[in-house]
Amino acid sequence: MKKFLLMLIMAVTGLTASAAVRPEKAPVDTLVVTTTPQMHCAGCEAKIKNGLRFVKGTKKIETSVEQQRVTIVYRADKAKAEDYIEALRKIGYEAVKVTR
Repeated sequence: MKKFLLMLIMAVTGLTASAAVRPEKAPVDTLVVTTTPQMHCAGCEAKIKNGLRFVKGTKKIETSVEQQRVTIVYRADKAKAEDYIEALRKIGYEAVKVTR
């Protein structure tokens, strides 16, 4: 019984110690662009989302036909804003950064 309790205490201590050491969250950045030609339908939005989703580090892509904006949230340690601008160029869109 003493061995069991000792093993249990050691296991709980080990789990508690490992849970306390958490890796830092990866840095996240946001890029907002407008495109030329302009988006005018759901097909344009789908084309842009499909063209950008394979860039490494992509976390979220939001498009807005009304505002003519594409908002991209990505891991800054995996990608740069230029990677997304180049990906848009490959699918036929020129991108201009929007200042917020």
